Amino acid sequence: MIYNGSCHCGSIKIQLEAESATKAICHCLDCQKRTASAFSVNVIAPREHFKVTQGKTKTWSYTSDSGKDYIVNFCGDCGSTLFGEPTRLPDVVSIKAGCLDNSGANLGSMDAEVFVERRVDYLKPFEGMKQIVGMI
Repeated sequence: MIYNGSCHCGSIKIQLEAESATKAICHCLDCQKRTASAFSVNVIAPREHFKVTQGKTKTWSYTSDSGKDYIVNFCGDCGSTLFGEPTRLPDVVSIKAGCLDNSGANLGSMDAEVFVERRVDYLKPFEGMKQIVGMI
């Protein structure tokens, strides 16, 4: 299935072929800080199944919990984060589900929760999801 998405202002548009994607909720501290939320919802897909179809993202890089750099791609106009590039997995992109049209409402069920050791105390594990300490 093909999914389209964009930043909040529409300057940047993306497209994802998600048949071979992993859908994960991430509880890492970086996602919590970057999204100002308790977790982020991600579609992790092979780079070859993803493309930016309009505009150019700005990037920001930091050292992630894995000890490797993680490159955040966001809109320079509205600030929306669209996807990340974990350098430890160079053939993969992590698309933020909230930037997909209809917030990825038709993605189906999530596959896993990652960095569960960083889950905030007021949340319980999501039923039926694989629970992973650290990253996939």
